[in-house]
Amino acid sequence: MKLNLLLATSLITGAAFGQFTQANEPTIGTTLNMFVLDSNAVNYSTATGATATWDYSTTPGISGATKTVSVVTPASTTNGASYSSSTKAIDIPGFMTNYITSSASSRISQGFVFDGGALAGTVQVIFSGDQEILMNYPFALNTTLTDAFAGTAETSLGSFPTTGNATATVDGTGTLKLNSATTLSNITRYKLSDHASANTGVFGNILMDRVQYEYYDLANPGLPLFIHSELTITIGGTPTVQHLVMSSVVPDEFLGLSENDKATFGLYPNPANESVVISGLSGNETISIVDLAGRTVLTTQNTGTSQVVNVSDFNAGVYHVVVIANGNKTVKKLTIN
Repeated sequence: MKLNLLLATSLITGAAFGQFTQANEPTIGTTLNMFVLDSNAVNYSTATGATATWDYSTTPGISGATKTVSVVTPASTTNGASYSSSTKAIDIPGFMTNYITSSASSRISQGFVFDGGALAGTVQVIFSGDQEILMNYPFALNTTLTDAFAGTAETSLGSFPTTGNATATVDGTGTLKLNSATTLSNITRYKLSDHASANTGVFGNILMDRVQYEYYDLANPGLPLFIHSELTITIGGTPTVQHLVMSSVVPDEFLGLSENDKATFGLYPNPANESVVISGLSGNETISIVDLAGRTVLTTQNTGTSQVVNVSDFNAGVYHVVVIANGNKTVKKLTIN
C-alpha cells in the first residue's frame, strides 16, 4: 500500500508520549470545539526539530467563527455509503471529512470528502481497491513516509482518475503558545504535504495541493489542539486558495468582522526590503506592525488612501501588519528580507 492521497489527511492521528500509535487514536464520540483564527497566521514551516517553539499567542480569532471537530460513524455522514469498510469518520464541518480504519501497525484511509469552494464544489476521493496507509505505527519524531498514490476523484464535472504524491512526517516537538495565558510543553507536530492531479479530459487537469500541520499533546491522546491547513485547488489555470487555522484555546483578541466580510487592504511588495505600501485605506486607520513575539515595532495613524512604511531598519523575519478602523481589526502577514 501507499502512504497517502492528497488530503487523505491523517488529521487527527492520536498522539502517544513521543510517538503516534493506535492506542492514541480518538474514539467515536470524541468532539473538540475549536476557534477559527485569522488565516494569515504564519505556518512556522522552518520551526522543526526536538526543541521547536510555535507562537500563536498574538494571532486573532474570527469573531463568532468556531468549528466542532468530531469522530463519528461513517454511516452517520452524508457520503458514508461510499466508505462501507471504514470504521471511523473524522469530520471538520465545511472543510473535510476523512474515512479511516486502523490496526496495531498502521492507520489506513479509504478516502475523504472536502469542500473545494465555489470553483470546485464538493470533491470526493474513494480508494476502492488500493487503500492508503497514513502512517506506520509507531510514528515518531523525524519519521517520514513518502509515496505516490492513485485513486478516483468525484466532482461536479464527473468522476476522474487521480494520481500524485504525498509526504507525511513528524517534523517537530516542543512548545506551543496559544494565548497569553496558555503555553503547552511536550507538543508533537505532524505535517502532511500532498500534490494530486485529476485528469478530467476536455476540462484539463484539476490540481490539488495541500500543506497541513497538526499539533498534539503528547501526554493526552485524542484530537489535535491546533491545526494550520492550506488547500489550493487549480482548475483551468485558476487557483482557489483556502486556509483553515484553528485553535482549541480561545484567542486573546478577535477580528471585529467575519473574515469573509472584513475590509481588506493591499500590502506590497511582500516580501519587502526597504519599504512597503499599504493600500486600500479609507483615511482613518491606525496601522501597527507586530513581530512574532507580540512586540509592536511601529504604530502610525493613516490619513490617506495609502501609506508607505519604511522597514529598512527592521530585522529580517515575519511580521503582522494590523490595521484598525472603526473598531474593526484586519491583520496580514508581512515578510521582511
